[in-house]
Amino acid sequence: MKLFRRLIPLETALKTVLSYADRDGIRTEIEDIGFEAAMNRVLAEDVYSPIDSPPFDRAAMDGYAIRGEDSFGASPGKPVVLKINNSGSASGSGSISSSECIPIATGMPMPEGCNAVVMLEYTKKSGDGDRLEIFRPVTPGKNVSFKGEDVKKGGIVLKAGKILLAHDVGMLASLFKRRVKVYKRAKIGILSTGDELIDPNLALPLPLPVPEHERRNGDIAIPIADANSYLLSALTGKIASPYRMGIVDDDYDKIKDAIRSSLEGAGTETGAGAVSCDGLLVSGGSSVGERDFLADVIEDLANQDQRSEKFDGGLIFHGVAIRPGEPVGFGIVNSKPVFLLPGYPVAAISAFELLVRPFLYRMHGIKYGQRKIFNRAITTKKIASTIGRTDFVRVRVFRTGSEFYAEPIRVSGSGILSSMTKSDGFVVIAENKEGIAEGEQVVVTEYSEL
Repeated sequence: MKLFRRLIPLETALKTVLSYADRDGIRTEIEDIGFEAAMNRVLAEDVYSPIDSPPFDRAAMDGYAIRGEDSFGASPGKPVVLKINNSGSASGSGSISSSECIPIATGMPMPEGCNAVVMLEYTKKSGDGDRLEIFRPVTPGKNVSFKGEDVKKGGIVLKAGKILLAHDVGMLASLFKRRVKVYKRAKIGILSTGDELIDPNLALPLPLPVPEHERRNGDIAIPIADANSYLLSALTGKIASPYRMGIVDDDYDKIKDAIRSSLEGAGTETGAGAVSCDGLLVSGGSSVGERDFLADVIEDLANQDQRSEKFDGGLIFHGVAIRPGEPVGFGIVNSKPVFLLPGYPVAAISAFELLVRPFLYRMHGIKYGQRKIFNRAITTKKIASTIGRTDFVRVRVFRTGSEFYAEPIRVSGSGILSSMTKSDGFVVIAENKEGIAEGEQVVVTEYSEL
């Protein structure tokens, strides 16, 4: 099978992979962890507050607790003078009578009878230090945090499906929520194929190896660094637990053995040892050349795996109408998802962003947490596209005045990795749209966000 069965629309491919991500055995399980380890994990339960926060009316500023009505009419030229009552200044308790005030610090309970705090900056002691001059009036409720203002007891503070960030961890701590249920991070294997690839972390052998089918007299071997496994690992690591399983030659049986062992926990000759992966990303060998074996290998493995029948196993699709990334494929082997990704780095990133990332999100129970986008970036030039194909366009974003602009990167071949490092994000041109006009508003998705 050297030709794509057919190119399917991105929308069809996305719906397909998401339908598998929801299935039992693929959706990750739930575990209970300490809140301090919850950063970037996906919440698997609604979190309700066991308390009111704050638990009492408290001062939001350093100053003096007063009855706001007593400050009405105050001005720099005609201050209002109140008697300082120190009965509760140390403990935050006490009470006041009309025309009195109590010193108070941020976070202290409001004394009985007080309904506002006047800031220190707008006051001055007078007389023998027992009088307070107020130069600016405050309304009742000013500079006061009321009981339950932040969180009401019994209210939902965090919803299931949320990616927990630093402030969410802080909220868990503030509510004494010591344990929290989250989705487990799936173990995602990452496998690179290609005789010409060398791990950039390893010393280069001398003389440099040349694949036998590429050797010619007088040729000098130029190795190609395996960038894909590292970039895919970095992309995957924000959501799941990546395992680089090594490099496999362009050999049918070797690729087949490497995929099987990665999914069954036998490890690979050059990889991460005995890791039983929950899913696999394989880059290279997904196109239609003589040494592109991936599609046939997936079907071969699935045919030997009777368990995959309940998941409609095998090669689910091969070839999607996107650019770059057209050779992307998806299959089920050993009841586990396998993505076939192109060998060119930019094409691999495009396929990851458009199909793999949404799959991993759904697999880990993420319901929301949209990546950061510029909703109103304006294109600086026309961007061509073809009806019937979805385009992944790399753009640089800059700001002039109050407007954001999206400038397409000129060098944009699927093997030009610098086109990614020079860009800030990407624009997706839908298959039913014939390009983007200069000056048109577009949505830009940033690389930097989860």
